[in-house]
Amino acid sequence: MNEADVVEQLVEFTNILMVGVSLIFSIVSAYVVALNYFIGSSNFPARFGSFVFITLILGMLVVAMIGAQTAQTGLVERLRELEGLGELTVAGRSMLHNAGTAYVGTFSGTHYSVDSIIRLCVWAGLGFVYVALAYLTFLHRWTPDVIPVTISNGPTRTQRN
Repeated sequence: MNEADVVEQLVEFTNILMVGVSLIFSIVSAYVVALNYFIGSSNFPARFGSFVFITLILGMLVVAMIGAQTAQTGLVERLRELEGLGELTVAGRSMLHNAGTAYVGTFSGTHYSVDSIIRLCVWAGLGFVYVALAYLTFLHRWTPDVIPVTISNGPTRTQRN
C-alpha cells in the first residue's frame, strides 16, 4: 500500500468516525423521544427490554468502532514504515503527526495526540450517554407532556357537511 492509499484510507476513517458519531446521536435522540412518549411510563419489563435493545444497538456500533480503530492503527503503522524508508511526503507526515509522533499535550504524565484525544472524547461521551440512558430508563420519573394529546370521537369530515 503506497502513501496515497494510506492517506486516502485515513481520511475515509475520519468520515466513518463522523458517521458513527452521528448515528449515536440519532439513535440516542430517538430513544429519548420514545422514553418521553411511551417507554418512560411503561412497566419495568418493557423498560428493561427497551434498554436491552438500545444496549444491543450501541454495542454493535462499539464493535464497529473498535474494528475501525484497529484498521486506523494499522494504517498509521504503514505510514511509519514509509517514513522509515524515507518515502513519506508532507501529506503523509501531517497524517502521522496527528497520530502521535508529535504530542498535543500532557495530562497526568501521559502524552496525547490529536487522534488519541478524539478517541478519548468518543469513548467518554459514549460512556456518559450510556449511563444517562440507564438513569432515564430506570430512575427518572417521566411526567405527561405539557400539551396533552388526545384522540376524540368527534364528527368526521363527511358528518360535518
